[in-house]
Amino acid sequence: MEVTDIMMSKTVVFNSHMKTDIRIQSNSNNSNSIINRTDATTSNIYKNSSDNPDFINITYKESLSKLEMETHFHNSYEIIYVLEGTAQFCISNKTYDVAPGNIIFINNLENHYLKAISYPYKRYFILIDPFCFQSIVNDPVLLSLFKNRPEHFNHTIYLSKELRSAVIQQFDNILGEVKNKKDYWEFAIESYLKGLLVLLFRNYQDAFPLISYTKPMETIFQIQKYIEENYTGEISLENVSKLFYIDKYYLSRLFKETTGFAFKEYLILQRISKAKERLFYTNDNITKVAADSGFNNVNHFIRIFKKYTGTTPLQYRLKNRECKK
Repeated sequence: MEVTDIMMSKTVVFNSHMKTDIRIQSNSNNSNSIINRTDATTSNIYKNSSDNPDFINITYKESLSKLEMETHFHNSYEIIYVLEGTAQFCISNKTYDVAPGNIIFINNLENHYLKAISYPYKRYFILIDPFCFQSIVNDPVLLSLFKNRPEHFNHTIYLSKELRSAVIQQFDNILGEVKNKKDYWEFAIESYLKGLLVLLFRNYQDAFPLISYTKPMETIFQIQKYIEENYTGEISLENVSKLFYIDKYYLSRLFKETTGFAFKEYLILQRISKAKERLFYTNDNITKVAADSGFNNVNHFIRIFKKYTGTTPLQYRLKNRECKK
């Protein structure tokens, strides 16, 4: 939940079913107004992989006074670039003090907390559907900023002054392409997203969990994709090891070393991520949400969900829908 006295934001949402919506929002103690302008319907270039219709949400925001966001998650990959002001992020039990020039990467499995420290706090951020992003990039090394979390991983990169203008230009270009939708604008967005990652890799290679592409890493990458695409089925370390012709003990160790997650934990987190999405975007009862997210027993689902989120599925639905209002 975001708490702020005065905030100005410009949001461009890119999706395949809805129309592009640009929102200028001002919140204060005595006002709460939203101005909407709806542009032409966007292209159907990306296939929807979930009940959430939004694939890419690109936003520039300025917070002029008190801003604090409770621990939350986005069922998306998130990229944040800080332009002005300072803030503190807590991402999966790691705390970062960020300042102008910091770019932050958060995946769809990570809860995070934010508190602005100095104002005005100005930033860009992109939320993008993981399946969409992987179809655009489809390279394990570049994707490792989102898919791999070894113990030493740092969620932030502090950019040199020489590179900041180039990164800002990439964000501006994406905003402009989505807003204006000139010929082949979808391909331009793909190019800018790839260009951003290539620029960072060339200059901050050590920030990427993977810096080379080996056969074992390719196997883990394919196993991650298999879990993400088949999370509702009967998945176990043993049957996956057989499917990919790899010793299960070696797979267990390699999976943990490469991704930062134990195999079972990764599977559970993927299922919980999908459950959160269904709780937020559908009115399905808890039993159906559990089944559609890969949990065969609703009581087990409720217990696991509370263990990882600190709340029950029903409480999560009520709280987050209320926050969205």
